[in-house]
Formats: sequence, structure tokens, C-alpha cells
Amino acid sequence: MDRSPSAGIETLWSPNVDERPAPVITAVVIHATVIPTLDGVVRRFLDPNTRVSAHYVIDKTGRIVQMAPIEKRAWHAGRSALDGERHVNDFSVGIELVNRNDGIDPYPQAQLEAAAAVIRRLRERHAIPDCRIVSHAEVALPAGRKNDPLGLDLDRLRGLCGGDRVR
Repeated sequence: MDRSPSAGIETLWSPNVDERPAPVITAVVIHATVIPTLDGVVRRFLDPNTRVSAHYVIDKTGRIVQMAPIEKRAWHAGRSALDGERHVNDFSVGIELVNRNDGIDPYPQAQLEAAAAVIRRLRERHAIPDCRIVSHAEVALPAGRKNDPLGLDLDRLRGLCGGDRVR
């Protein structure tokens, strides 16, 4: 298992992960933390009682903390479906952007560029087209259960990722 950190990415492994049923990764789910600080999110994801995690947490400054190996299933999307496939955690990578999720709190350029860099790196090994870089709101079941990330221009983020890519 490749657990080595990428350049510039800190690692703190959350206990809130398990084995993926298959190693195929075809989607990225973007979240807003609601918790307003990176340290607060990290503490939550390190607590085994929360039963929640994501692969990456990205601060407004662009600081990236990887909290789950890509090969593991992080617990970020909950009840979910994408393109008719249920259990989105099985085939996705979860990226949390530190943001209050109130539709007003901005997503700074440094944060978006860091998220795009993570996605570009994922695309070096996995076939993830733009249409499968999605918001938590898009995949949560039942529809309307989640609304994050409010105020994020997902098309802008996809543009920073270098356009539609399929291996």
C-alpha cells in the first residue's frame, strides 16, 4: 500500500477508514467542513467516536493534510449515489475545504489551487473525468440531505484541474 505522502502534503491518519470493496477510484467529492479551522477538522477526523473522515482537508491558506490513504475508504459521503451507483465512498476520494458553508465564507485562490493540485495528482493514476468531480450535495441521499459546499464555483475548480481528463 502506498502510504507515502506527496510533496507538501502533511499526513495524519484517521482511524475512521476501512477497506474499499474494489480499488477503482472514479470520482472526487468536494465538501465544506462547516468547522471553521483546519485544526478543528483534524481533531474531529482523528476522533474514532465521530466515525467521519475524508482523504484530504485543505485550509484556506492552501495547507493540505491527508487523513486517509487513497487505497482506503474514507467515511465522507454517507448515504449517497452518483450516476446510479450507490455507496459513493466505495469509489471516490473525499476532499474537505475548510469553510463555514454559509454561502458567504469565501474559498480563497490558494485553497482552490491546492484542491486542483490534489485532483491533478489523483488523475495521474485514476480515470476521473470532470463530470465526476462533484459536490457532496450532488451525491447525498435523499436529495437535499446535504448542501455543501455552498458558494463554491465547482466549474472554476474543474477548470483549475486542467480540463476533462480520462486515462
